[in-house]
Amino acid sequence: MSDWTVATLDEIGQIFDGPHATPTRQSVGPYFLNIASLSAGRLDLTLSDHVAREDFAKWTRRVTPRADDLLFSYETRLGEAALMPAGIEACLGRRMALVRPKRDRVDPRFLLYLYLAPQFQSTIEQNTIHGATVNRIPLNRMGAWEVTLPPLPEQHAIAEVLGALDDKIAANTALAATADALIRAEYASLSSRRVRVSEVASSPRSGVDPSLVKPHDLYVGLEHIGRRQMWLADGGEAAEVTSIKSRFEAGDVLFGKLRPYFHKVVSAPRSGICSTDILVVRPKDAQLASLLLAALTSDAVIEEVVSASEGTRMPRTSWKDLAAVEIWWPGPNEVESFTGRLDAVRESTIAVIAENRTLAATRDALLPQLMSGKLRVRDAEDLIVQAGV
Repeated sequence: MSDWTVATLDEIGQIFDGPHATPTRQSVGPYFLNIASLSAGRLDLTLSDHVAREDFAKWTRRVTPRADDLLFSYETRLGEAALMPAGIEACLGRRMALVRPKRDRVDPRFLLYLYLAPQFQSTIEQNTIHGATVNRIPLNRMGAWEVTLPPLPEQHAIAEVLGALDDKIAANTALAATADALIRAEYASLSSRRVRVSEVASSPRSGVDPSLVKPHDLYVGLEHIGRRQMWLADGGEAAEVTSIKSRFEAGDVLFGKLRPYFHKVVSAPRSGICSTDILVVRPKDAQLASLLLAALTSDAVIEEVVSASEGTRMPRTSWKDLAAVEIWWPGPNEVESFTGRLDAVRESTIAVIAENRTLAATRDALLPQLMSGKLRVRDAEDLIVQAGV
């Protein structure tokens, strides 16, 4: 580390913050980047709203995000960050800011990993202003924060090693999105008969005290389920929760009942416990798990559930409402071939998502070692090979 140097954030980039208000949100138009879109170093645009074209100029007066800007939250969810992708038209949302890297001083992707590394996360924690309602970063003083940088060639090498893992995660995520589209297309082709959800599925009410399950068992809350995604990419551990939860089994469908218009419906890859804000829906015939998933994640089902949900500010659905919804269902002559096709897609996608968790764990283990200079790039590459990643 003898050739690593100390620099301030102002010396390696320009800091900009977004508007201190919220525009009228739209379903189409330029993206309005909000803090919910920041997830483990990646930008999830499915969690971003849109802003009207006529309002876009107003919300980009201070800055227009461009490729390789480092996006981060300066209020709530402190420590989250992601790089701005190319080819995306967007404005910063409330509580969002960015660092525009000076490329002669810092590699943009290295800057992202630097931000996410424990050393910088500790700096954020030390400088956090704790408020009555939210915690925040003092942007007017952030530019003076110091970071330690290796020479640019080493920055590029570190970013390449960690980036290769993230690129594979991104490729697998794209495969999962393709699987979603395939399953939805297959399901849309059905037109033989309709059945009520209650005829083919049940919702077991199996409450469980988390203190009675293994600490490392899978826990799923609404925050772990992506919008309009069939596959569970994230999850917590039973040790993180203290109140009564619901038990689910592999192959069950987890249906978010709070604000159902968020379209949070996924396949359970293995058994675990989940928030009581999630309905556990189990096929009466285990061999029809993929078919039930396809039906319950369809836009038509979500629309019906939303229209029947109760509450204005925090609408909520129930098993009674979902059970009464009619869905398309294949006849006896086509059910075997139909479910066979869906099963193949579902099983391969669950495997891809499981690989993503391994990739992310490997990246997270290497990140602090590389960013502190304790591990050389060549040694990190050897560890990746040995791990079979």
